Amino acid sequence: MSYDLNERKIGVEIEFSNLKLSKCAQIIHKLYGGEIVQNSRYDYRVKKTSIGEFKLELDAQLLKKLVTDPAYGKISKIFGPHDELGEIIEKTASFLIPYEVVTPPVAIAKIDLIDRLVEKLRLGGALGTTHAFQYAFGVHLNVEPAIMDFRVVLKIFQAFLMLQLWLERQTEVDITRKISPFIEDFDKKYILLVMNPEYKPNKEHFIKDYLRYNPSRNRALDMLPLFTYWDSKIVRQALPKEKINPRPTFHYRLPNSKIDLFRWSVSDEWKLWEIVEKLALDDKLFSKLQREFIYHVSDFFSSKDEYLQKCHQCVTDLLSQ
Repeated sequence: MSYDLNERKIGVEIEFSNLKLSKCAQIIHKLYGGEIVQNSRYDYRVKKTSIGEFKLELDAQLLKKLVTDPAYGKISKIFGPHDELGEIIEKTASFLIPYEVVTPPVAIAKIDLIDRLVEKLRLGGALGTTHAFQYAFGVHLNVEPAIMDFRVVLKIFQAFLMLQLWLERQTEVDITRKISPFIEDFDKKYILLVMNPEYKPNKEHFIKDYLRYNPSRNRALDMLPLFTYWDSKIVRQALPKEKINPRPTFHYRLPNSKIDLFRWSVSDEWKLWEIVEKLALDDKLFSKLQREFIYHVSDFFSSKDEYLQKCHQCVTDLLSQ
């Protein structure tokens, strides 16, 4: 598997509060140039920047529909030129609904460009999950596979399942994310199916098995964008109403948005994901942890802490080679 970081790309979606989209757009423009386009008070674009196009939104479909409704314009006139209705709606919604910045894909070797944006948003007042109990916000990484081969993708997916508990411990998953409905765990039956050493599906069966057990985007590693990119017909037939943007990436939903913490960076999160890929490449360590993981999932009395210790040892061995 090639690890040419100058070629592979990563896109990032960052959720936060307390920093208006207009200010966020100005920060992006100052960093990367380009043209600010405002579609509504809840929807901005920064186009033609030095690294591509950014999307900035209040992440709520209801509000997006509201501001495009003709009735909204009529009602807002009552409140005068300062659009006080919109201000009230925005302040109320932002208590629970995050703003979101979607970056263009950038070369992984240049991921520091995204870290610069995170730093400026943080200094501008952006707040993440750790600031308040109700802020169940996240960060999503859209990672381009090194090789677009379903067998390699399956191996990385399996490695992620084995390390998911360890990754959550490393990222100090917030309680608001654990109890929120936005990310659900993979079903135990599906995990045992896909982790079985005898599981050797072709691409179509890999996709169909996933859809059977996971008819939803609410998974920590959402495979639907990649599967739709591979075979949109199969996915659309199974999930005709689900909004899925086909793209050749793993869609990794991080459990927290730590944008307000000075010790946090997107680069660090990428390094954790890279460990998943490294495990997928190491047949010996992969097989060893696979046995431990199957036992952990199958045995009701298996200790979570004991399995985490085995993950830690596996990662230590992986990185010390």
